[in-house]
Amino acid sequence: MKISIKNIIYKFLILVIVINSILFVNQNVVYGDSMPDVILYIHGEKSNGGPIFHQRGSLVDEYLFPGFTDSGTLRIYNNYSERIKVKNLALTIKLEKLQGDKYYQVKDENLYEVFAKNMKLTIKKGKMLIFTKTIYSKSFYEMMYKKNNENYRGYDLPVSDRFNINKNNYIDLEYTVHMDKNAGNELQGIKATVNFLINVNENPSYQDDYNSSNSREDGKGTKQKTNDKFVDIKGHWAENCIQALIEHNIIKGYPDKTIRPDNFITRAEAAALICRALKLEEKNKLFTGYIDFIPKWAKGYVIAATEKGIFEGYPGRIFKSNNKITRQEMVTVLMRGFNKKLEKEIEINFEDRDDIQDWALGHVKAGIYHKIIEGYPDNTFRPNNSITRAEVFTMICKLLKYHDKHAK
Repeated sequence: MKISIKNIIYKFLILVIVINSILFVNQNVVYGDSMPDVILYIHGEKSNGGPIFHQRGSLVDEYLFPGFTDSGTLRIYNNYSERIKVKNLALTIKLEKLQGDKYYQVKDENLYEVFAKNMKLTIKKGKMLIFTKTIYSKSFYEMMYKKNNENYRGYDLPVSDRFNINKNNYIDLEYTVHMDKNAGNELQGIKATVNFLINVNENPSYQDDYNSSNSREDGKGTKQKTNDKFVDIKGHWAENCIQALIEHNIIKGYPDKTIRPDNFITRAEAAALICRALKLEEKNKLFTGYIDFIPKWAKGYVIAATEKGIFEGYPGRIFKSNNKITRQEMVTVLMRGFNKKLEKEIEINFEDRDDIQDWALGHVKAGIYHKIIEGYPDNTFRPNNSITRAEVFTMICKLLKYHDKHAK
């Protein structure tokens, strides 16, 4: 099993990193303590192209089979430009089928589709081989790329899952491949060669998706003018709360003049909103107290919110900045931040009450008691669901009493 690496620089400084010839066979996976399986530099001169999967023992004529699972890790170093952004992931697939004692390339497009839909792929992003965020969990099919074919253009990452790599920094990806256990006999004797493509663009720091549309590089921004127009809030159910928070410089929006109210909110965004709402100053410190990567624009907010006891992070001193925050996590940090206590015991009888964690239960009760959050019409709370930006805006609007003014 060999792997070759190609760096291709397209017009407009778009780069495609191609990891070639990943042959999936039944192997034992061995992880190093601190090193990934493959290291790629954007310029490529230092790239280490060993096998995607570590292996021990000899490889024999073994094929993909239903239930097959294997994993690997990839580290991408940016030694190219100030900063790059990863927006799209893609795969190309070459299938060969054993006929007699030789392999012949498969031409049947239907077989490619069957194969791609039966191969499940999970990709997690992290650093220092600590993987904190799943950015892809679908089949090969959704990520397929074919040249000059508009139906197969790879997978465009949602805005909240796109990520930057600063100059002389890196990101780690862990991927797990699994063949569906119900895969049919038509895939017997198949050998697959898969090209994994990562598409990146130059992305100077002032173009960060999470920064305000008029922010400086330090991410502090400036107060929104009242006549500034955002293109996606008119007529939204939370428009009044959004406008109120914009006027008080709590919401800053994105560079493309959007607020994206229906997007799920990340933990880093939540920390920034709470700090602005509480008028907490950003903390400019070298160390955040967390071992995982925190974006530059959010670092000061995360430190400030942590020092105030609003955020506590996960075991192992991990913050998971770009993870979507859950409903129970959001109500917990808001109740802590605004010091809202449960003034008298109340009973909550949600169908999924047992899904609310013990550490969050008192805060959820306080949120309901103070009418900051409520359950769903089907009598569920859905504590582990992600929460939208608009929902969080409304909760903060209520806590700051702005909601009372326009709810009359």
